[in-house]
Amino acid sequence: MTAPLPRPAPDSATDEEPTAYGVPSACLVSRAKAGLARFLERKHQQAEQADRTVSTAGSSLHEDSHPWLHKQVRDIASSGEGELTAVVHEKNGSRTVRVAHIRPASGIEWTTAAANLQLIP
Repeated sequence: MTAPLPRPAPDSATDEEPTAYGVPSACLVSRAKAGLARFLERKHQQAEQADRTVSTAGSSLHEDSHPWLHKQVRDIASSGEGELTAVVHEKNGSRTVRVAHIRPASGIEWTTAAANLQLIP
């Protein structure tokens, strides 16, 4: 099979010289560079904001919007029941673990993995 002959790019509203078909124009290249620069700047700002959030929270981050907070739950690992008082994201080596804090009627809290919880109807 033979390679197709280069064709001129479709006409555009610019006064640039036509380029071979499939080759981006200088205008398109400059727009792509500007878009990449904006994307990288946004990512950099998001990373700085995330660093500030983690550094102000210390080594753990509370999950304030958990739907079961202050409701009765059961820890399936220990079969204990009590009120869910907090869900915390704690660093454990290179990963983050969700830890649930449960307070029973006796008042002595314990922790368990958040995945071990069952809501008591």
